[in-house]
Amino acid sequence: MELASASKTFAALNLSPETLKSLADKGYVAPTDCQAETLPRALAGRDLIVQSRTGTGKTAAFGIPLVEKVDGAKPVVQALVLAPTRELAVQVAQEITELGAAKGLKVESIYGGDSMDRQLEGLRGGAQVVVGTPGRVLDHLRRGTIQLAACSLLVLDEADRMLDMGFAVEMSEIMNFVPAERQTMLFSATIPLGIRGLIYHYMAEPEWILLSADQVYVAAVDHLYCLTPRHHKDAALYRLIEYEAPASSMIFCNTREETRQVHAALRSRGLAVGMLSSDLPQKKRERVLEAFRSGQLRHLVTTDVASRGIDIEDLSHVFIFSTPDSPEQYIHRAGRTGRVGKTGRAISLVGAHDLMNFNRLVKRYKIAVAELNPPTDEQVALRKADRLLERLEQEGQALSIEDLVDLAPLARRLLAHEKAERLAVLLLKGHLFPPPADPATEEDDVTSGVPAPSADEPPHGGRRGGGPGRGGRRRRGPGGGARR
Repeated sequence: MELASASKTFAALNLSPETLKSLADKGYVAPTDCQAETLPRALAGRDLIVQSRTGTGKTAAFGIPLVEKVDGAKPVVQALVLAPTRELAVQVAQEITELGAAKGLKVESIYGGDSMDRQLEGLRGGAQVVVGTPGRVLDHLRRGTIQLAACSLLVLDEADRMLDMGFAVEMSEIMNFVPAERQTMLFSATIPLGIRGLIYHYMAEPEWILLSADQVYVAAVDHLYCLTPRHHKDAALYRLIEYEAPASSMIFCNTREETRQVHAALRSRGLAVGMLSSDLPQKKRERVLEAFRSGQLRHLVTTDVASRGIDIEDLSHVFIFSTPDSPEQYIHRAGRTGRVGKTGRAISLVGAHDLMNFNRLVKRYKIAVAELNPPTDEQVALRKADRLLERLEQEGQALSIEDLVDLAPLARRLLAHEKAERLAVLLLKGHLFPPPADPATEEDDVTSGVPAPSADEPPHGGRRGGGPGRGGRRRRGPGGGARR
């Protein structure tokens, strides 16, 4: 059967009125390229392998056919979606819930670190779609609290990440519980060799949809690198952030210890930064993520494992503090920005010992990278001054005639004063940098991924520039000596 492959509207796909209503309620007007290519084949019941870049609408590409196929009148599990992280599982469950709202579908998210009682209540309440991480789903299957006899649709989301995180054994065992007669769809930004074994073992003559085979990376992202000595990276990263002034950014590290170090270095310089690591308690993770999504935190330092599944549509920058081990890891890091048609910048800090490895990573997928010279302190100061002047100019446009009459004489006296520069600095400091609030307690300190400072330590936030850090030690600057 020939299938149309480029539907311009969702209505052209012969979707049910309920699904069309849910799509309209979400503001979805026309399918993305990924959805236009995938939906006709998925709705026809084909097994699919979809390779598409991050940010191309993959969740709706499998969520829409899932919603169409699940019978809302049957209180049994009919579809199972496996995702590598709890954050992605929650995100996918929310998307499917919204897509199936008009049909009244019941969707349950299943993941570790969450209340087992809550999950059992949802399953007993007639969940028809289960979205979960492999470990917790397998736990329920072994206990018999999830029954998959009626499951006819299986989706593996970010399958490359699941294999990379070591879920191959759990996924293999889960397959023993899923009926052999089923539709299976696999979605991934990259298709490494490990996935190919999974494909041909569990899928029946799958159809490949390779939307990013020639370019797996996001085309709208500028890929840049800065040659930076290892011991100067903290200072170089801070200058880059201040110079680039991202609306929001994620900073990727290779280890938990490195994450803590970078987080502490940036926070000590007064940046609104949070931290995620794999050993952070779930409630703390949720608080940090909520603060990041709401804009209370502008920067998030994280590892690959801790960040998987986090989707921030308006992320403008990704900073890669340490070169990753594989090309696929680089693709996933850089792909966090430039999503859904937006632009972004991915900037890697590369030491001389990492340059050969970095070149190998980017050449694997023919990524065009350009060298970026790290900004100097003077360049950062000038860029910040330009932004501050622009801000003041915008605020000045709102001044009333009365304000001008009252304050213009004082402004003229200030400009003519022999200490005009010092007085202007004093006024700017009071206007632009008001005194910081009291340090947060450990209970409400969402700006940190670690406990709040103790009473005998200076707070990490509220201070700009370098200077004494934790325990009164002096921060070391680019030259290795104490900052002046």
